Amino acid sequence: MAHPLGAEPSMRERLIVSPTDGRFIPLPPEVFTTEGEWVEEGQPVANVLNGGTPVVVESHCRGWMMGMLVIPGQPVRRGEALF
Repeated sequence: MAHPLGAEPSMRERLIVSPTDGRFIPLPPEVFTTEGEWVEEGQPVANVLNGGTPVVVESHCRGWMMGMLVIPGQPVRRGEALF
C-alpha cells in the first residue's frame, strides 16, 4: 500500500548508550538541554562518572534529540541506553 503523501517516512530512531559503567551525569542546560535540540556526530551530551573519573558520552550521529532515558545521578551499565 502506498503512503498517503507519496513517499515512505524515513525517520529512524537511534540510541546513545553508556560507554562504561558508572553514574549518569547530564551536561548543564546551558551546554546541552538533553531534548528538543539538534546534535552533531561527536558532540558531547553527558558524562558517566566511573570511579570518580568522568567519561564523556558523545553522539554517534547527527539527529534530533528526543530526550533522556535515565535520571541524572542514576547508576548505569556499559551499553545501557541513555538518550
